[in-house]
Amino acid sequence: MATLDRLELYLRAQLASMRTPAEVAVQPAIRPFVTISRQAGAGGHSLAGAMLERFSAQADKELFGDWQVFDQKLCRMVAEDPMFTQSLDSLLAEEYRRPANDLFHQVLRSTVDQDLVMTHVFQLVHALASVGKAIIVGRGASQVTRGMSPGVRLRVVAPDEQRITRLMELLDLSERRAKAEMRKVDTGRARLVRSHFGVDIDDPLEYDAVWNTGGATLEEIADATISLLQCRVAATRPA
Repeated sequence: MATLDRLELYLRAQLASMRTPAEVAVQPAIRPFVTISRQAGAGGHSLAGAMLERFSAQADKELFGDWQVFDQKLCRMVAEDPMFTQSLDSLLAEEYRRPANDLFHQVLRSTVDQDLVMTHVFQLVHALASVGKAIIVGRGASQVTRGMSPGVRLRVVAPDEQRITRLMELLDLSERRAKAEMRKVDTGRARLVRSHFGVDIDDPLEYDAVWNTGGATLEEIADATISLLQCRVAATRPA
């Protein structure tokens, strides 16, 4: 079964579990989502985990129950499809090669055109946001979901020193290698977003909020996101 087919079955099951048939007849499902764009080492994945914890503690289970985080899991769905033989490691790292170099990599590693792979990823991201209750980390999600509602699109940044320290601990790297990795990852992500969407990943106008994890705790950001989601969902409900 193709990846999109498997994902569709999964999403339908998730949606069905949100409500009973009687409730569905009374009012439409709540389908909020959160996207997290992040600098390397700024704590995007940790923020997603903090959100899950904070969401699960809320009394409003209709809105905050049964959320899921999608990042590497999403890429594994794509990688399992035999049509897409893009290196899983590169996909997880959000590596993006310049189109001029892509033919060389296709021949060397027997991959398909990378734009096709990323288009497939973007389709999955759109499906996840459409069904709702998804926290999507990276994968161009903030741009893919532009104009969709009710969603919250975040950008997470941090001081270089803090990001380097986090990468040293996370990847067991020296300071020099962590700094190089930070620059490489940031450059690749910026290139991906500019190539596919024609925007600057660091443009604050592309997001609902830009958070500095060097100044705000993950719990503070999660709580602020809860308030914003409540406002967004309330605005979409009929009077």
